[in-house]
Amino acid sequence: MAIPVLFASVGFESDNYYLFPIKPGERNYLSGNYCELRSSHLHAGIDIKVGGVVGAPVHATADGYINRIKISYGGYGNALYIQHPNGTVSTYAHLHEFNDLIQQYVKKAQYKKKSFTIELFPQKGELAVKRGEVIGKAGNSGSSGGPHLHFEIRDANQRPMDPLQFGFKEIIDRVPPYVRRIALTTMDENARINGQFGRFEFSLKEQNGKYVVSEPIDVRGTIGVEVAAFDKATGVRNVYGVKETELSLDGERQFLCLMDKFAFSQAKNIHVHANYEERYRQNRTFFRLYVADGNTLPFYKTNSQKGRITINDNQSHLAQIKLSDIYGNTSRVEFTLQGQPQSSEQLKVRYFNKPYSNQNFHVRENVLQVFAPVKKSPEGIYERKLAKFYAERSTLEEPPAYVVNDVAVYLWYLNRCIPDSVDICGEVSTLGIKVRVPSKSAFSFYQPRMNVTFPKSALFDTLFLQMNHEHEAGKELFCIHKNNVPLRQNMQVLLKPRQFPEGPRDKMSVYRIDSKGDLGYEGGTWKGDNISFRTRTFGDFKLQVDTIAPVITPLSISPSRLRFKIKDAISGIREYEAYVDGEWLLMHYDYKRELIWSDRMDKSKPLKGEVKVKVRDMVGNENVFTTTIES
Repeated sequence: MAIPVLFASVGFESDNYYLFPIKPGERNYLSGNYCELRSSHLHAGIDIKVGGVVGAPVHATADGYINRIKISYGGYGNALYIQHPNGTVSTYAHLHEFNDLIQQYVKKAQYKKKSFTIELFPQKGELAVKRGEVIGKAGNSGSSGGPHLHFEIRDANQRPMDPLQFGFKEIIDRVPPYVRRIALTTMDENARINGQFGRFEFSLKEQNGKYVVSEPIDVRGTIGVEVAAFDKATGVRNVYGVKETELSLDGERQFLCLMDKFAFSQAKNIHVHANYEERYRQNRTFFRLYVADGNTLPFYKTNSQKGRITINDNQSHLAQIKLSDIYGNTSRVEFTLQGQPQSSEQLKVRYFNKPYSNQNFHVRENVLQVFAPVKKSPEGIYERKLAKFYAERSTLEEPPAYVVNDVAVYLWYLNRCIPDSVDICGEVSTLGIKVRVPSKSAFSFYQPRMNVTFPKSALFDTLFLQMNHEHEAGKELFCIHKNNVPLRQNMQVLLKPRQFPEGPRDKMSVYRIDSKGDLGYEGGTWKGDNISFRTRTFGDFKLQVDTIAPVITPLSISPSRLRFKIKDAISGIREYEAYVDGEWLLMHYDYKRELIWSDRMDKSKPLKGEVKVKVRDMVGNENVFTTTIES
């Protein structure tokens, strides 16, 4: 199949308008493709391999001029942006260094500002480039995980497009996408999959050139489909994102996702394009074949239910998924959905839904799911105990929705009201759900020990907020929901501690505790005995004092260069600066290697005199290293 070419849509003069930026005309390989699903964003370009080492020449893809230069510790690191006459912009990120002309232009601005990090916007006549000109060397700067070139082509509205759509012959791909598993999810309290409410995964086997589920899946009501899949390419072991995915039922298309163009402001929608909770819970990526609430990406064409499927008969239905890459390599998945309007109340099943083994309740799609073991009478009959839900000063009784594998499952529609606890056979469980938070308006919630404020559109979907304050001798923990729900924007949190760690208040900050127990600095501003901070992550938080200054270790001190290792054990490094003989000296910083090194404005002038290097951490602890370079 020919590579789709979209030149006419942006007015290109010829079909070879763009030059491949690494070894043009030679075979190249990718380590990442366009719209690949990264941990926190959609990948906006392609990552081109450079043999695992820095220094490969990077060529301008077309005539134009550099209209933006940005240098940062993380993100794109050393990045160049070229404006082209046809209205598009090409981006080159994680560069090791720029060519001499650009390097001197940037260094002059860095010395003027006295800052390593900088963002510049050259005018049209300042830094013109020609197609094929070497503009720098590929590297590993910023948040790169290894030497490569991140390359983008953006349209006139700064929306990234797939560079491979422009027909680069340097990349060869004859391998179709690979499919791991599929998953089905009930979309409301009345839906069932194999007689149950929840989310269920199904293994696949290859048969007659396609992937199949070996047995029919019983379905009732409205469900959503997910798939775990990735693309591959000829000659490499890397895995990539899938370009196009289509779901059909009985031959009629229900959902189509074509990843062709998006705005950077929409990149966070990856959290609802993919199943965020499964990523958090099992570090596996399933992407949805329906448009979840809050998802504003422009990739989709769907049925009237945004890709969801409703089955309310007792017929068999053939579901098919087609997955394609940009070169037309295609894989297919088939499975049978068996309509089941009536469901047994007592089930013995292979797939039992209980997302967390240590938690007997779970919230999914506005439905509270409660699990409780049940006993049998001497006659072998299940004791169908009513659960007592305590909500709004009332007691409401509810029978189990079904019994599965000797477990009673109760379903409670949370938009009805929010219970604070549930009593099953005399055992009372506190649920910790405090309030319903709407997704499209600002909302504040106040508790005795903490307040939370959500700005408008901070949430993708309605949130049933769980909060808890744990206080024991020598330990205080603030629990704000679980880190299985994504946030689009920061929320504002105010903590009102009962006790304080030993140490000065100005060195005391908020830290989030990750799944491994490690601390991540969140910061905070004190007002009296309360501290406020902003965060884009739910989870557990605590106060921690940091009075330990960063460590500065000299690696090289000479008239030609300075090189140091800098490290901070608790809050992390905020800033650094170096002076030689009283004059500011530019120091590059690679946080991944914990290295800083000098870059003299005038390389013919040796370094001499007193050397002073200052490093400060996030709470202001400072270390100063001094020495002298003799002339």
